[in-house]
Amino acid sequence: MANDTDADHEEEPADADSDADVDSTAVDDHPTEREREFAQMQRRLNEREMGLDQRSAELDRREEQIDAREEELDRRETELDEREYQLDEREAALDDRETDLDEREAELTEYDAQLSDRAAKLDEHEETLNTYLSGQMADVEESITETMYDALDRYEADRATGRFGPTGTMLVGLGGLALAVAGLGLGALAVTGSPVVAAGGQTANLVLAAVVTVVGLALNLGTVAGRL
Repeated sequence: MANDTDADHEEEPADADSDADVDSTAVDDHPTEREREFAQMQRRLNEREMGLDQRSAELDRREEQIDAREEELDRRETELDEREYQLDEREAALDDRETDLDEREAELTEYDAQLSDRAAKLDEHEETLNTYLSGQMADVEESITETMYDALDRYEADRATGRFGPTGTMLVGLGGLALAVAGLGLGALAVTGSPVVAAGGQTANLVLAAVVTVVGLALNLGTVAGRL
């Protein structure tokens, strides 16, 4: 019995040591509350760090995109500035050409007006000359015809009459006829503004033409009347 008791007492310390080892293992397998808090904080910090890293990468990517976009906008701005400069130069050149064309058009308009005025004056002079010549030539032709017939009739009727004789009278009549025609020619030249013998202008030329015509007609009339 005593041996059994001793054996029991000897077995009790061994069981106590075994229970102590079990409790120690249990403590190691189950962390404390503080350790759990530290672990949870570590996870949060790791997650935050990963989030910051992702955010930084995203910001870097956005910055690269913005830099590329800025470079593209700068390039387009430069191109647009150059294009605007070229358009300004082109517009200035077109304005200069338009101004030159306006001035040229104004000059041509004025020149056209001058030519129209000159044409109107020439038409007026031509009409005056035609009217003058048509009337004068008709009168001259009639006068010449009458003078020639009268001279021939008188020459046949009386060969001995006349201050210059028959031949002289006929020559004087022809000279008068020539003077009359010359006077009409001078008058036509004076009306058209052509330079003639007189240097006093158109009026002097017309007076000279009238005098020559009157003298020529007077000579013709004198031969007809038999006074020469």
